[in-house]
Amino acid sequence: MNIAEKAVRDLILRARGYDGKEQIEDFERDPDTGETDAVESLQTGTNDAGRDELEAWIGGLDEEAQAELVALYWIGRGDYEGREFPRAVEQARSRRSTPTANYLLGAPLMGDYIELGLDAVIEADVYDDA
Repeated sequence: MNIAEKAVRDLILRARGYDGKEQIEDFERDPDTGETDAVESLQTGTNDAGRDELEAWIGGLDEEAQAELVALYWIGRGDYEGREFPRAVEQARSRRSTPTANYLLGAPLMGDYIELGLDAVIEADVYDDA
């Protein structure tokens, strides 16, 4: 493994915060007062610091670790079994066509599926912590 379990668990917590937000197109402060609405913290868009942080974190991983995250997501989603982790990683490497951060941040329930995938891989005893 190129990514430690603790790092994946930290990502899961951050991803859940992001997953709970509503996508909006217009993310601006009130032009008259300059204030933000309390609901703004529950929305994401082009100016979302949380999304930027997740993009930077995922983008900062090497390609192998990014493929492992995608594989964990796919396993959690039910596309592969936990014991098929090496095959899922290989598929993630070969099928990559967009930046991994864009793919995962656009995927529904990213945090939940990565957690399910991580648990399945650990249970199958094929996860070798970095």
